[in-house]
Amino acid sequence: CSDTTVIKGGVSLSNQVPKGFFGTWKVTSVQTYTNNPSLFTGKSVDYWNLSKENDVITLSNPVSGAEASVTLEEVEGNRIKFLRKQDKNDEKVRETPILTLDGENFYGTDKIVIEKYKYGEKVSSDVVIYKIKAQKISGNSAQSIFMSER
Repeated sequence: CSDTTVIKGGVSLSNQVPKGFFGTWKVTSVQTYTNNPSLFTGKSVDYWNLSKENDVITLSNPVSGAEASVTLEEVEGNRIKFLRKQDKNDEKVRETPILTLDGENFYGTDKIVIEKYKYGEKVSSDVVIYKIKAQKISGNSAQSIFMSER
């Protein structure tokens, strides 16, 4: 029997995220599945910054400048699942990382689904799943990111 509480949805969900997730990470992704090998890379190294202001959690890439608010779907102990959505006219992107914090590292999976539409009808759905591992580069809490001048 586990004493870990699973928390889903709700306004206060962001308050349940372990502080260790916040900061800048070097993330290594290795593809474990795809239905379109020509679209997705087999292996990559990227940089993620997870930050929180009020109840909004933001995932950004300090190298590319890309930034998105993410929706927390579940928090269970040191494990979080979130959703990043990006909708354009003819394309919907859904990214769902499931991450487990382990000290100055995290590991998990990252599933990305890209759906293309033409005249309102879905014409393709490309899927990739990556096994990911990350090492913390800097920061250890939302406070250290947003109040570094203190």
